[in-house]
Amino acid sequence: MWIDDCVLAQCAQPFYLTTWVPDFVKVVLGSSNQVETEVQVDSCAQDKVEVLKRYGGGGTVVLYPGCVIFSFGMWVRHLYRNDQYFAGINRSLIACLESGFPAFAGKLSQQGISDLAYEKRKICGSSLFRSKQYLLFQGSLLVEDGLVWIDRYLQHPSKEPAYREGRSHGDFVTFLAQHALVTPVQIQHHLANQLPYFLKTEMGAELVQPDVEHIPYLVEKGVK
Repeated sequence: MWIDDCVLAQCAQPFYLTTWVPDFVKVVLGSSNQVETEVQVDSCAQDKVEVLKRYGGGGTVVLYPGCVIFSFGMWVRHLYRNDQYFAGINRSLIACLESGFPAFAGKLSQQGISDLAYEKRKICGSSLFRSKQYLLFQGSLLVEDGLVWIDRYLQHPSKEPAYREGRSHGDFVTFLAQHALVTPVQIQHHLANQLPYFLKTEMGAELVQPDVEHIPYLVEKGVK
């Protein structure tokens, strides 16, 4: 998928981040997701909404103009320990958002394996792709209301975290703009400018230099 490839193309750097606000609607499957069980196929076909699949895991998401996508690649010390890395990344994201938008202070937490939630309602889904010591993380942060697309294009997920408790999309997700005067562009700019600092501060002891022997494999994967 083009988001993955954009980051993989920069894998010779110890750390690379890209952020953006979509100007379209697309559905993106996790690496192990199946279209027939996760996607409202007829609705996507009727509306000509493209369905893509990323390298990383996680659930199926809808990208739309009211969300902010952030993707970054970094080289880390351990081959595994993904739970540790999810937790460190989410702590960085929470600290970053609270630093720029005080209304979120004390309201954000990690839920499930890797979700970011606002008072137990999901505001950010994430995905992780690992290749040896390289870590590619992607997040989709819900800023403005996109429930009309989420309901139309996604089925109830085949796998769900315990904290969802069977809730419908409308009862499970929430949007940052419902809780503070923020826009996708404001959130995107803040993440682009400040998230690297918080990630490097939180993850500093885990960050290592690129494995020069593994870079060609990642680059080749990204251009296929």
